Amino acid sequence: MHAFIARRVLQSLYVLVALSVVIFFLIRFAPGNPSVIRLGFTEDMDAHAARERDEKELGLDKPIYVQYYRWVTHVVRGDFGVTVTLGIGVDVRTLVLEKARRSLPIALAAMLIGIVFSIPLGIIAGTRPNTVIDHAVTAFSLFGVAAPSFWVGLMLILFFAVRLGWFPTSGYGPIEGGFSFHNLVLPASTLGIQLVGGLTRFMRSGMLDVMSSDYIRTAHAKGLKYWAVVMRHALKNALLVVVTVIALTFGGLLTGAVVTETVFAWPGLGQLLVTAIKRLDYGVVQAAVLLAGSSFIFVNLIADIAYGYLDPRIRYQ
Repeated sequence: MHAFIARRVLQSLYVLVALSVVIFFLIRFAPGNPSVIRLGFTEDMDAHAARERDEKELGLDKPIYVQYYRWVTHVVRGDFGVTVTLGIGVDVRTLVLEKARRSLPIALAAMLIGIVFSIPLGIIAGTRPNTVIDHAVTAFSLFGVAAPSFWVGLMLILFFAVRLGWFPTSGYGPIEGGFSFHNLVLPASTLGIQLVGGLTRFMRSGMLDVMSSDYIRTAHAKGLKYWAVVMRHALKNALLVVVTVIALTFGGLLTGAVVTETVFAWPGLGQLLVTAIKRLDYGVVQAAVLLAGSSFIFVNLIADIAYGYLDPRIRYQ
Protein backbone atom coordinates (compact mmCIF):
# COMPACT_ATOMS: atom_id res chain seq x y z
CA MET A 1 0.00 0.00 0.00
CA HIS A 2 2.87 2.38 0.78
CA ALA A 3 4.38 1.79 -2.67
CA PHE A 4 0.99 2.47 -4.24
CA ILE A 5 0.70 5.83 -2.40
CA ALA A 6 4.31 6.76 -3.27
CA ARG A 7 3.65 6.15 -6.98
CA ARG A 8 0.53 8.30 -6.90
CA VAL A 9 2.35 11.14 -5.07
CA LEU A 10 5.19 11.08 -7.61
CA GLN A 11 2.71 11.17 -10.49
CA SER A 12 0.96 14.14 -8.88
CA LEU A 13 4.26 16.02 -8.65
CA TYR A 14 4.92 15.41 -12.36
CA VAL A 15 1.46 16.75 -13.20
CA LEU A 16 2.03 19.82 -11.01
CA VAL A 17 5.28 20.66 -12.82
CA ALA A 18 3.61 20.22 -16.20
CA LEU A 19 0.72 22.41 -15.02
CA SER A 20 3.08 25.23 -14.07
CA VAL A 21 4.62 25.14 -17.56
CA VAL A 22 1.23 25.17 -19.31
CA ILE A 23 -0.10 28.00 -17.11
CA PHE A 24 2.93 30.20 -17.67
CA PHE A 25 3.27 29.79 -21.41
CA LEU A 26 -0.44 29.91 -22.31
CA ILE A 27 -1.07 33.22 -20.55
CA ARG A 28 1.81 34.73 -22.52
CA PHE A 29 -0.05 33.99 -25.77
CA ALA A 30 -3.05 36.05 -24.65
CA PRO A 31 -3.54 39.10 -26.89
CA GLY A 32 -2.56 42.42 -25.38
CA ASN A 33 0.21 43.87 -23.28
CA PRO A 34 0.07 44.35 -19.49
CA SER A 35 2.03 47.58 -19.72
CA VAL A 36 -0.43 49.03 -22.25
CA ILE A 37 -3.32 48.15 -19.93
CA ARG A 38 -1.49 49.67 -16.95
CA LEU A 39 -0.30 52.88 -18.61
CA GLY A 40 -2.81 53.36 -21.41
CA PHE A 41 -2.41 53.37 -25.18
CA THR A 42 -1.08 56.51 -26.86
CA GLU A 43 1.29 56.98 -29.78
CA ASP A 44 3.61 59.66 -28.36
CA MET A 45 7.25 58.85 -27.63
CA ASP A 46 7.02 59.52 -23.89
CA ALA A 47 4.27 56.93 -23.48
CA HIS A 48 6.22 54.42 -25.57
CA ALA A 49 9.33 54.92 -23.44
CA ALA A 50 7.25 54.58 -20.27
CA ARG A 51 5.83 51.27 -21.49
CA GLU A 52 9.33 50.02 -22.30
CA ARG A 53 10.51 50.92 -18.79
CA ASP A 54 7.43 49.20 -17.32
CA GLU A 55 8.09 46.03 -19.33
CA LYS A 56 11.67 46.03 -18.11
CA GLU A 57 10.54 46.39 -14.48
CA LEU A 58 8.11 43.51 -14.94
CA GLY A 59 10.78 41.38 -16.62
CA LEU A 60 8.75 41.07 -19.83
CA ASP A 61 11.75 42.13 -21.94
CA LYS A 62 13.53 38.86 -21.14
CA PRO A 63 13.17 35.64 -23.18
CA ILE A 64 10.15 33.62 -22.12
CA TYR A 65 12.21 30.72 -20.76
CA VAL A 66 14.12 33.16 -18.54
CA GLN A 67 10.82 34.60 -17.30
CA TYR A 68 9.59 31.09 -16.48
CA TYR A 69 12.79 30.20 -14.61
CA ARG A 70 12.57 33.37 -12.52
CA TRP A 71 8.90 32.82 -11.78
CA VAL A 72 9.18 29.17 -10.80
CA THR A 73 12.23 29.75 -8.59
CA HIS A 74 10.30 32.44 -6.72
CA VAL A 75 7.17 30.25 -6.50
CA VAL A 76 9.17 27.44 -4.90
CA ARG A 77 10.09 29.91 -2.15
CA GLY A 78 6.45 30.97 -1.80
CA ASP A 79 6.96 34.33 -3.52
CA PHE A 80 4.33 35.04 -6.21
CA GLY A 81 5.24 38.70 -6.57
CA VAL A 82 2.88 41.68 -6.43
CA THR A 83 -0.13 42.44 -8.59
CA VAL A 84 0.46 44.99 -11.33
CA THR A 85 -3.15 46.03 -12.00
CA LEU A 86 -5.27 45.16 -8.93
CA GLY A 87 -3.60 47.44 -6.41
CA ILE A 88 -0.29 49.11 -5.67
CA GLY A 89 2.11 46.77 -3.91
CA VAL A 90 -0.57 44.15 -3.14
CA ASP A 91 1.00 40.74 -2.58
CA VAL A 92 -0.36 38.18 -5.09
CA ARG A 93 -0.22 35.27 -2.65
CA THR A 94 -2.15 37.18 0.00
CA LEU A 95 -4.74 38.35 -2.53
CA VAL A 96 -5.32 34.90 -4.08
CA LEU A 97 -5.45 33.09 -0.73
CA GLU A 98 -7.93 35.64 0.61
CA LYS A 99 -10.23 35.12 -2.38
CA ALA A 100 -9.79 31.34 -2.20
CA ARG A 101 -10.71 31.46 1.50
CA ARG A 102 -13.98 33.07 0.49
CA SER A 103 -14.69 30.58 -2.32
CA LEU A 104 -13.85 27.53 -0.20
CA PRO A 105 -17.03 27.66 1.96
CA ILE A 106 -19.21 27.58 -1.16
CA ALA A 107 -17.25 24.67 -2.63
CA LEU A 108 -17.31 22.64 0.59
CA ALA A 109 -20.98 23.35 1.33
CA ALA A 110 -22.03 22.55 -2.26
CA MET A 111 -20.03 19.33 -2.18
CA LEU A 112 -21.59 18.36 1.15
CA ILE A 113 -25.07 18.96 -0.26
CA GLY A 114 -24.20 16.92 -3.34
CA ILE A 115 -22.88 13.93 -1.38
CA VAL A 116 -25.58 13.89 1.31
CA PHE A 117 -28.46 13.88 -1.17
CA SER A 118 -27.06 12.11 -4.22
CA ILE A 119 -25.86 8.89 -2.58
CA PRO A 120 -29.22 7.98 -0.94
CA LEU A 121 -31.15 9.02 -4.06
CA GLY A 122 -28.81 7.02 -6.29
CA ILE A 123 -29.14 3.94 -4.07
CA ILE A 124 -32.94 4.18 -4.04
CA ALA A 125 -33.15 4.64 -7.81
CA GLY A 126 -30.54 1.98 -8.56
CA THR A 127 -32.21 -0.66 -6.42
CA ARG A 128 -35.69 0.05 -7.82
CA PRO A 129 -35.17 0.42 -11.59
CA ASN A 130 -38.10 1.36 -13.81
CA THR A 131 -40.37 2.22 -10.89
CA VAL A 132 -42.15 5.47 -10.11
CA ILE A 133 -39.45 6.34 -7.56
CA ASP A 134 -36.71 5.67 -10.11
CA HIS A 135 -38.41 7.88 -12.71
CA ALA A 136 -38.91 10.69 -10.17
CA VAL A 137 -35.27 10.59 -9.06
CA THR A 138 -34.10 10.49 -12.68
CA ALA A 139 -36.27 13.48 -13.57
CA PHE A 140 -34.90 15.46 -10.61
CA SER A 141 -31.30 14.58 -11.53
CA LEU A 142 -31.89 15.66 -15.14
CA PHE A 143 -33.27 18.96 -13.88
CA GLY A 144 -30.21 19.48 -11.71
CA VAL A 145 -27.86 18.84 -14.62
CA ALA A 146 -29.80 20.82 -17.24
CA ALA A 147 -30.90 23.90 -15.27
CA PRO A 148 -28.45 26.82 -15.73
CA SER A 149 -26.83 27.87 -12.47
CA PHE A 150 -27.70 31.55 -12.97
CA TRP A 151 -31.40 30.66 -13.41
CA VAL A 152 -31.41 28.40 -10.34
CA GLY A 153 -29.72 31.13 -8.33
CA LEU A 154 -32.19 33.78 -9.43
CA MET A 155 -35.16 31.51 -8.65
CA LEU A 156 -33.78 30.80 -5.17
CA ILE A 157 -33.29 34.52 -4.58
CA LEU A 158 -36.80 35.30 -5.81
CA PHE A 159 -38.49 32.71 -3.62
CA PHE A 160 -36.38 32.41 -0.45
CA ALA A 161 -34.92 35.93 -0.28
CA VAL A 162 -37.48 38.25 -1.87
CA ARG A 163 -40.78 36.47 -1.21
CA LEU A 164 -40.07 34.68 2.08
CA GLY A 165 -37.27 36.93 3.34
CA TRP A 166 -35.38 34.02 4.91
CA PHE A 167 -31.97 34.76 3.41
CA PRO A 168 -30.12 37.82 2.06
CA THR A 169 -30.12 38.31 -1.69
CA SER A 170 -26.36 38.72 -2.06
CA GLY A 171 -23.09 39.49 -0.33
CA TYR A 172 -20.45 37.73 1.69
CA GLY A 173 -21.52 38.81 5.16
CA PRO A 174 -23.41 41.39 7.19
CA ILE A 175 -20.35 43.61 7.50
CA GLU A 176 -17.40 44.29 5.22
CA GLY A 177 -14.97 41.38 5.40
CA GLY A 178 -17.26 39.38 7.66
CA PHE A 179 -18.54 35.94 6.78
CA SER A 180 -22.04 34.71 7.52
CA PHE A 181 -23.44 31.20 7.10
CA HIS A 182 -26.76 32.92 6.49
CA ASN A 183 -25.34 34.35 3.27
CA LEU A 184 -23.87 30.97 2.28
CA VAL A 185 -27.11 29.00 2.03
CA LEU A 186 -28.42 30.20 -1.34
CA PRO A 187 -25.15 30.19 -3.37
CA ALA A 188 -24.15 26.81 -1.92
CA SER A 189 -27.61 25.42 -2.71
CA THR A 190 -27.34 26.72 -6.27
CA LEU A 191 -24.15 24.76 -6.88
CA GLY A 192 -25.35 21.86 -4.74
CA ILE A 193 -28.45 21.27 -6.87
CA GLN A 194 -26.28 20.81 -9.94
CA LEU A 195 -23.95 18.44 -8.08
CA VAL A 196 -26.87 16.40 -6.76
CA GLY A 197 -28.15 15.97 -10.31
CA GLY A 198 -24.83 14.77 -11.70
CA LEU A 199 -23.77 12.60 -8.77
CA THR A 200 -27.19 10.94 -8.50
CA ARG A 201 -27.01 9.78 -12.11
CA PHE A 202 -23.57 8.26 -11.60
CA MET A 203 -24.60 6.65 -8.31
CA ARG A 204 -27.71 5.15 -9.91
CA SER A 205 -25.68 3.84 -12.86
CA GLY A 206 -23.09 2.33 -10.53
CA MET A 207 -25.73 0.62 -8.42
CA LEU A 208 -27.44 -0.84 -11.50
CA ASP A 209 -24.14 -2.31 -12.73
CA VAL A 210 -23.18 -3.72 -9.34
CA MET A 211 -26.60 -5.17 -8.50
CA SER A 212 -26.47 -7.33 -11.64
CA SER A 213 -23.04 -8.78 -10.73
CA ASP A 214 -22.48 -12.45 -9.93
CA TYR A 215 -21.17 -11.84 -6.42
CA ILE A 216 -24.37 -9.96 -5.54
CA ARG A 217 -26.45 -12.93 -6.70
CA THR A 218 -24.19 -15.18 -4.63
CA ALA A 219 -24.73 -13.00 -1.56
CA HIS A 220 -28.49 -13.25 -2.06
CA ALA A 221 -28.20 -17.02 -2.48
CA LYS A 222 -26.44 -17.26 0.88
CA GLY A 223 -29.59 -15.88 2.50
CA LEU A 224 -28.28 -12.44 3.40
CA LYS A 225 -30.90 -9.76 3.90
CA TYR A 226 -31.50 -7.49 0.91
CA TRP A 227 -30.31 -4.24 2.47
CA ALA A 228 -27.32 -5.98 4.04
CA VAL A 229 -26.24 -7.01 0.54
CA VAL A 230 -26.79 -3.48 -0.76
CA MET A 231 -24.94 -1.66 2.00
CA ARG A 232 -22.11 -4.14 2.66
CA HIS A 233 -21.34 -5.42 -0.84
CA ALA A 234 -22.91 -3.26 -3.56
CA LEU A 235 -22.41 0.24 -2.16
CA LYS A 236 -18.65 -0.02 -1.78
CA ASN A 237 -18.06 -0.86 -5.44
CA ALA A 238 -20.71 1.55 -6.73
CA LEU A 239 -18.95 4.40 -4.90
CA LEU A 240 -15.85 4.07 -7.11
CA VAL A 241 -17.50 6.03 -9.92
CA VAL A 242 -18.91 8.62 -7.52
CA VAL A 243 -15.50 9.16 -5.89
CA THR A 244 -14.06 9.84 -9.35
CA VAL A 245 -16.74 12.40 -10.17
CA ILE A 246 -16.38 14.10 -6.77
CA ALA A 247 -12.63 14.41 -7.26
CA LEU A 248 -13.04 15.81 -10.76
CA THR A 249 -15.73 18.25 -9.62
CA PHE A 250 -14.23 19.68 -6.45
CA GLY A 251 -11.12 21.12 -8.07
CA GLY A 252 -13.26 23.05 -10.52
CA LEU A 253 -15.58 24.46 -7.87
CA LEU A 254 -13.00 26.95 -6.59
CA THR A 255 -12.69 28.77 -9.91
CA GLY A 256 -15.66 27.32 -11.78
CA ALA A 257 -18.33 29.06 -9.69
CA VAL A 258 -17.89 32.37 -11.50
CA VAL A 259 -21.55 32.60 -12.55
CA THR A 260 -22.82 31.77 -9.07
CA GLU A 261 -20.42 34.23 -7.44
CA THR A 262 -21.59 36.90 -9.88
CA VAL A 263 -25.29 36.27 -9.23
CA PHE A 264 -24.81 36.47 -5.45
CA ALA A 265 -22.07 39.16 -5.50
CA TRP A 266 -19.75 36.76 -3.69
CA PRO A 267 -16.15 38.08 -3.78
CA GLY A 268 -14.40 34.79 -4.48
CA LEU A 269 -11.55 33.36 -6.52
CA GLY A 270 -13.64 33.00 -9.66
CA GLN A 271 -14.39 36.70 -9.91
CA LEU A 272 -10.76 37.54 -9.16
CA LEU A 273 -9.55 35.26 -11.96
CA VAL A 274 -11.92 36.79 -14.52
CA THR A 275 -10.83 40.32 -13.55
CA ALA A 276 -7.14 39.39 -13.69
CA ILE A 277 -7.53 37.84 -17.15
CA LYS A 278 -9.24 40.96 -18.46
CA ARG A 279 -6.39 43.10 -17.13
CA LEU A 280 -3.65 40.63 -18.15
CA ASP A 281 -2.30 40.50 -14.62
CA TYR A 282 0.03 37.57 -15.26
CA GLY A 283 1.03 37.04 -11.64
CA VAL A 284 -2.54 36.82 -10.33
CA VAL A 285 -3.74 34.57 -13.18
CA GLN A 286 -0.79 32.20 -12.73
CA ALA A 287 -1.20 32.05 -8.96
CA ALA A 288 -4.99 31.55 -9.10
CA VAL A 289 -4.86 28.81 -11.74
CA LEU A 290 -1.93 27.12 -10.01
CA LEU A 291 -3.85 27.10 -6.73
CA ALA A 292 -6.97 25.68 -8.40
CA GLY A 293 -4.89 23.12 -10.29
CA SER A 294 -3.01 22.12 -7.16
CA SER A 295 -6.27 21.58 -5.29
CA PHE A 296 -7.55 19.53 -8.22
CA ILE A 297 -4.40 17.38 -8.20
CA PHE A 298 -4.52 16.97 -4.40
CA VAL A 299 -8.18 15.92 -4.37
CA ASN A 300 -7.55 13.42 -7.17
CA LEU A 301 -4.57 12.05 -5.23
CA ILE A 302 -6.87 11.47 -2.26
CA ALA A 303 -9.35 9.81 -4.64
CA ASP A 304 -6.63 7.50 -5.99
CA ILE A 305 -5.73 6.48 -2.45
CA ALA A 306 -9.41 5.96 -1.67
CA TYR A 307 -9.66 3.63 -4.69
CA GLY A 308 -7.03 1.42 -3.10
CA TYR A 309 -9.16 1.04 0.03
CA LEU A 310 -12.45 0.61 -1.81
CA ASP A 311 -11.03 -1.92 -4.29
CA PRO A 312 -7.82 -3.70 -3.15
CA ARG A 313 -7.12 -4.84 -6.73
CA ILE A 314 -6.24 -1.27 -7.69
CA ARG A 315 -3.33 -1.18 -5.23
CA TYR A 316 -1.35 -3.60 -7.36
CA GLN A 317 -1.85 -1.89 -10.70
